[in-house]
Amino acid sequence: MFLAGAGALAAPSSAALPRPGCQGNAWNLDPARFDLLLAALRDMKTLDFAGFETNIRFLQPQLVRVAEARAAIQQTGLVFIGAHTGLPQADTAGKLVEQARQFDARSLVVSHSGLSPTGQFSKNDLDAKVKALDLAGARAADAGLVLAYHNHQPEFRNSAAEAAGLVRRTDPERVSFMLDIGHAWLACPDVIPFFEAHHQRVFGLHVRDFHDRRSVPLGQGEFPLKALAGVIRRTGWTGWLIDEEERPDEPDKPGMKATGPSRKTMREIFGV
Repeated sequence: MFLAGAGALAAPSSAALPRPGCQGNAWNLDPARFDLLLAALRDMKTLDFAGFETNIRFLQPQLVRVAEARAAIQQTGLVFIGAHTGLPQADTAGKLVEQARQFDARSLVVSHSGLSPTGQFSKNDLDAKVKALDLAGARAADAGLVLAYHNHQPEFRNSAAEAAGLVRRTDPERVSFMLDIGHAWLACPDVIPFFEAHHQRVFGLHVRDFHDRRSVPLGQGEFPLKALAGVIRRTGWTGWLIDEEERPDEPDKPGMKATGPSRKTMREIFGV
């Protein structure tokens, strides 16, 4: 059984819509080639995305010229939704938050492999993860950023045991969620009700589609996009709706070949 969200559900509004974003991992990127990231951002802008997310490692080499790099990002006209990284240790959380802030990111997005591949874990392990997230969240809040936890499949195995534990135990003032609803759906078909119950904690949604569990552009697979769109309208959720076209097994990333069709589907189904 899923936990009720903290607080009352937001009142739906016909004018309230999520904002369309895109993850940079649909393109071939290289930390040593900032020009590749900028080219990807220009592609996103051409497709009328409003913001982007990318791994912080593609920006860290630019810290020696951060003002120039930040200006180049701003010139694309895209909001820097979030700098993605692994769940930091206590002694590195502040450093990563500061790096993200220097590039004008709105959030530090942190991910983890999950406490257990089966969703079975100890209370002590959950306690340690909650503590790490709350600490990173405090560092982010001090810098004016959102700390958003990004899940993979394990957090939603065993009836979403870990995801529910993180929602219940983390500080709602410090920790938000970048819910990868595609990953979650592969492990837990009931993830859309989970999102509905906890939508107030969700800073952004990574949306994906799958055909026979293989990634395909949005609208070309079996993920229930229309059901998700209905929940978004019903709750009035206005976070970031982020197209995720990760293809880890493909050496040549699809870029606009996947994000273009997905952007069209986002307009048709989500109205954004």
